[in-house]
Amino acid sequence: MQNRYFMILCGGGGHRLWPLSRKNRPKQFIPFLNDKSLLQHTIDRIIPLANSKENIGVVTIKNQADYIKQNFKDNIGMIIQEPASCNTGPAILYSCLQLQEKNKDAVVLYLAADTFVPDSKAYRSYLNKAIEYAANNDKIVTLGVMPTRPATGYGYIQADSKEINCGQFYNVGEFHEKPKLELAKQYIQQSNMFWNIGIFACKVSVFIEEFKVCAPDVFDLMQQYLEDKIEYKDITNISVDYAVMEKSDKVVLLPCDFEWYDIGNLDVFLSLQKRFFGDSIKIININSSRNLAQVLSKDSKKKIVAFIGVDDLCLVEDEDVILVAKRDEVESVKEVLVTIKKESLQNFL
Repeated sequence: MQNRYFMILCGGGGHRLWPLSRKNRPKQFIPFLNDKSLLQHTIDRIIPLANSKENIGVVTIKNQADYIKQNFKDNIGMIIQEPASCNTGPAILYSCLQLQEKNKDAVVLYLAADTFVPDSKAYRSYLNKAIEYAANNDKIVTLGVMPTRPATGYGYIQADSKEINCGQFYNVGEFHEKPKLELAKQYIQQSNMFWNIGIFACKVSVFIEEFKVCAPDVFDLMQQYLEDKIEYKDITNISVDYAVMEKSDKVVLLPCDFEWYDIGNLDVFLSLQKRFFGDSIKIININSSRNLAQVLSKDSKKKIVAFIGVDDLCLVEDEDVILVAKRDEVESVKEVLVTIKKESLQNFL
């Protein structure tokens, strides 16, 4: 167990959750359930699998590292700080190289900081299975979740077998990009198609070797950075999927059947809060239904939100921002951010 590490990728800003997420309050730090952030929930789910807190780490960027040190030092043993944000490919390679210095026999499982899994026990069972397999095979294990709806916001992984049993390992047939709705509807009819949830387990030495083989430009640039020949920001900005996973012949798929959510927009965030914790503020609906609300201001407990004659709305109030959106239009928040930047209102980001 001492060779097994759990590394949480935690560098994103979560702009699609604005104004819950702000420049100084990325989405993984927002209070989610029971006043615990998404990052804290992620840590809590993996603590029972780790030998000690020294086997739990976070890969992050400079402007988030201090916050993590102050708030999570009792639960994690290491913080690997990237000098700049260059996507998951460089983040994983950089952290693998540091882990190898720490323990040449390290086996690592990477997971994201901003997802939610209600059934922690089932989740841990699959993570344990993945890291056990990775420890005994020169393979990269990627987890895929059985799709429950024709989601267009996720990539898909296709197993190379028609007969699938969750908990068994399969070679990957193909990776698929985020599909249009009609294609997503076809995908969920296929028993061998799974959501790509961005969880990977592998020996650190194997991961590094696959970067050399599949993404030699990224590996070479990383070496140049480590030799002080270039700046970190000059390393290719690329996801680990594009850099390694879609090219490697060492990837195997572990299909899973636990419930899983990518907290990718306000509708998902507020819906899960309501389902698992109830409304965070008193909501009154008059001739209205299916409305969601969140108030972040200091006097939120003194407020109510009343909806009259409207349905399917998300309302978010912060100290300086109020957002109202149709639940099926929340992805358009990115257009608001474009306007804010264009009109030099950066203090509202």
